[in-house]
Amino acid sequence: MPSDTPLAALIRAAARGRHLLVMLALALLVALAYHGIERNSFHFDDWPNILDNTALHMTHFSVGALVDAARGAFLPLRPIPSISFAIDWWRGGGEAATFLITNLAFHILTAWAVFALLLHLLAKNAPPTAPAVIACGAAALWWAVQPIHVQAVSYVVQRMTEMAALFAILSVWAYLKGRTASRAKLPWWALSVVSLALAALSKENAWITPVLLLMAELLVVRNDGKLVRNRRDALLFIIPACIALALLADLALKGPVSQWALSGYATRSFTLAERLLTQPKVVLYHLSQIAWPLPQRFSLEHDLDIVRSATSADFWLPLAAILAWCAVGVVLAARRGSRIAGFFVLWLPATLLIESSLVPLEMVFEHRMYLPAVGLAGLVALALERAIRHGGKVLPAAALIFAAATPLAGWSTSTRIPQWRSEASLYEQAVQRAPRSARAWNQLGIANLAQRRGETVSRDRYLRALEAFDRAIALDANYAAPLTNRGVARYVQGDVIGAQSDLEKAIAISPREAAAQHYLGEIHQQAGRFAEAQTARRRACALGVSIDCNR
Repeated sequence: MPSDTPLAALIRAAARGRHLLVMLALALLVALAYHGIERNSFHFDDWPNILDNTALHMTHFSVGALVDAARGAFLPLRPIPSISFAIDWWRGGGEAATFLITNLAFHILTAWAVFALLLHLLAKNAPPTAPAVIACGAAALWWAVQPIHVQAVSYVVQRMTEMAALFAILSVWAYLKGRTASRAKLPWWALSVVSLALAALSKENAWITPVLLLMAELLVVRNDGKLVRNRRDALLFIIPACIALALLADLALKGPVSQWALSGYATRSFTLAERLLTQPKVVLYHLSQIAWPLPQRFSLEHDLDIVRSATSADFWLPLAAILAWCAVGVVLAARRGSRIAGFFVLWLPATLLIESSLVPLEMVFEHRMYLPAVGLAGLVALALERAIRHGGKVLPAAALIFAAATPLAGWSTSTRIPQWRSEASLYEQAVQRAPRSARAWNQLGIANLAQRRGETVSRDRYLRALEAFDRAIALDANYAAPLTNRGVARYVQGDVIGAQSDLEKAIAISPREAAAQHYLGEIHQQAGRFAEAQTARRRACALGVSIDCNR
């Protein structure tokens, strides 16, 4: 049938109408799951990245101000989110609600990008069928309402995660559109390159996008053909292999790349080996959170013990499961006709490669599943599309599973939103989830002492903070931070003897406790021990307490 017939035009218009309806439904249902997010507040890394970063406090909209925001990014390798933060500051004057609504908008845009990518893959160069549109829309909704993504959406600074994922997905989608377009390929490829650059400048985990593009070429474009069609195609394997070998050599020889990437271990409570041994267990735990998304299973802190031996079942059993998953992906990728399924299976380990391997990030952080979960959404879309197409007994079973899993995830997400109202509400939930975490109790104490403008900390909050610090100290006697914090709290409340005892104990554990050195200097000064005060202040100055450097 000629493509310009009235019937063909009508079919195309109907397909566009279906797409718009699905996108509208996605936006409404995601907004419903995140209802009330605008009442939440700034947290933790939001302060150095946004609130204390005057380069982002744009009072008038101009290109120069946006350039200043990019140059003044607290994390220099992530200028694109900093530009968006500056725009939000200009729009809302620093109110958290403006930033959070923008985060939600980016989440909806990413859900639409997931829908577009899945639909292109399932359509296989043909006009998308109704079953494909329904399956891809349902899978995108399932992805978007997962409670594991609350940390990426309701934590303002994690817009970096959202933007990196959005642009990475757009880069893959635009590349595939260009590869399958009969004409006007260049605009699609230009969009792919621009999206790749925006993703890479949003967060470093998006540096894996070239691997996703390579996977798209081999496993999607060549789904029904040969993987290697000529000698030139060998470069598709040789170049990535050479880059991987170069990185391994740099790691073995402690070259500049590895020194830059691994420098953060100096401030971590775990080693590189311990992180590598523990991450398989962490990845499986995150997958279990997606499979069984009850709200009490999510938190800023988790009681997952660090694995310290390769002989431990906590290492080799999860590793065996991950290797089995990868093996399934390789088998699917090797067979004609099943490579799109292999693409989705391998998407998960590929996108976890940076954040769940060598890099000294937090051991457990839920937002790192934001981009990897797209691979799971692809598998959900494939399963639903096949169930709808074949019907029979499979369709009611698939519909029942989806009808149970997606509302459960959405309800869990809506339950988690109020937990992000304040640092105190976050860590009150965290200590319930991780009662053995000394860090969680320490952070709860800090949260109870946190003051807003014009606010006085009540006696009740002070006592709750001391109780939290007591719990942290009891859980880990070699953890200096809660001793420092309890000492500072006692000093502010006038308990100088108790404060001095805590601060001296903290310094005995870790001489690099800057706040402990500073306040110990204050105590010595008030007691007339001027030599001791000067010594403490010199140490505080060396540790970065600038007010002690000229006293």
